[in-house]
Amino acid sequence: MMDNDRKVYSCSGEDVSNLFPRRPARMNKGDAGRVLCVCGSYGSGFGMCGAAYFAAMAAYRCGAGIVEIFTARENYACLGALVPEAVFSLYGSDERDEDVCKRLKTSIASADSVVLGCGLGKSDPARKLVKTALCEVRGPMVIDADALNIIAEDSQLWSLLSKEQRAMTVITPHPGEMSRLSGKSIGEILSDVQGVATEFSRERGVVCLLKDHNTVVACADEVFVNHTGNAGMATGGSGDVLAGIIGALLARDTVADFADSAVMTDNPILYRAAVGAYLHGLAGDAAKRRSGEYSMVASDILHEISSVLIQNEC
Repeated sequence: MMDNDRKVYSCSGEDVSNLFPRRPARMNKGDAGRVLCVCGSYGSGFGMCGAAYFAAMAAYRCGAGIVEIFTARENYACLGALVPEAVFSLYGSDERDEDVCKRLKTSIASADSVVLGCGLGKSDPARKLVKTALCEVRGPMVIDADALNIIAEDSQLWSLLSKEQRAMTVITPHPGEMSRLSGKSIGEILSDVQGVATEFSRERGVVCLLKDHNTVVACADEVFVNHTGNAGMATGGSGDVLAGIIGALLARDTVADFADSAVMTDNPILYRAAVGAYLHGLAGDAAKRRSGEYSMVASDILHEISSVLIQNEC
């Protein structure tokens, strides 16, 4: 469908099946992709290890073969129990920033995709981690939450991303974060979500997933409008689950045939982000049926990913 020179699409269950084909019998975890989650913070009475958990476990639930969590050492006691499957790279407040960033570079080099920012905080060490990631990532990346807020406070950080890297980058702001990134008021954003997401994507060269009751995923003149999900998903951690889902989809090669008529765009980053939003909403709708809009929490969304994939014969 064309709308003001924009090609507007929506996903369906067929798109989920397309990105979750039947696995070959001879497969190893490396084939399923390695996701690096630079997430979670600790210090000054502020802890956000839960964000790292939601992003990492969502990536695993969407088929990632290996998930590495790069986080503060104090988070390990909690995260090690919640996600024992993960690989951990830990840093401490007693370490030099240069040493921490050097280890992050090593982790980035072995990752197939990077999820940056969930619960990261805006401390000086967090800012250095974001800057390092923007300089070093050479593949698919999801930028979420505090990483977006850090970039919003220093727009020069955009210059660290090459044109090629921007084309492989998905940003996932809610309206408040988009307001800080774009300088537009939340009212302006909500009055034209498609237009704002499209404009920002064109300006910065990234895929822009702008969260709303009908989330919009835009890249230049192509837009996906998502019609799954519900108001119960307005709960802490829900966005971290979405970031992890997209991180997993970006990390692996699939047998999805982008020449197939069922696939509306030949942009794999845009497509995978849009299918991720659709799948996230489906899981949220399943959580609503089980727990109701008022009682559902992010853990409910996370736990329904499996049932949604089974329902779509994945």
